[in-house]
Amino acid sequence: MEIISTVLGSTAEYAVTLVAMAVGLLLLGYLYEPYWKVRHVPGPVPLPFIGHLHLLAMHGPDVFTVLARKYGPVFRFHMGRQPLVMVADAELCKEVGVKKFKSIPNRSMPSAIANSLINQKGLCFTRIQV
Repeated sequence: MEIISTVLGSTAEYAVTLVAMAVGLLLLGYLYEPYWKVRHVPGPVPLPFIGHLHLLAMHGPDVFTVLARKYGPVFRFHMGRQPLVMVADAELCKEVGVKKFKSIPNRSMPSAIANSLINQKGLCFTRIQV
């Protein structure tokens, strides 16, 4: 009888933990989704934690063409948890990337590029012997 009560007790703890995690994930999704709806950036609904990587695995690099046909020249794509706004029109790319570059804040830079020597400020020390 002790074994049964021990198993049932630990099962109840796991059930409570799973329910709490499910409620937390639903709450996170509820709070996160309106962020993009308010900004009117169209795109498919991302999966938690992986975003749209499953679409990238299915279609390969053609996923952006498929999404541009479905959602228009500007759409959102989640690379994992990182949301990206994709521009799939040459004229819009020129507008965003050249003409209005300074007026668009919060451009992200991949960490590998941001940490390179070219982007460092001040005096940089390296292990390279010149």
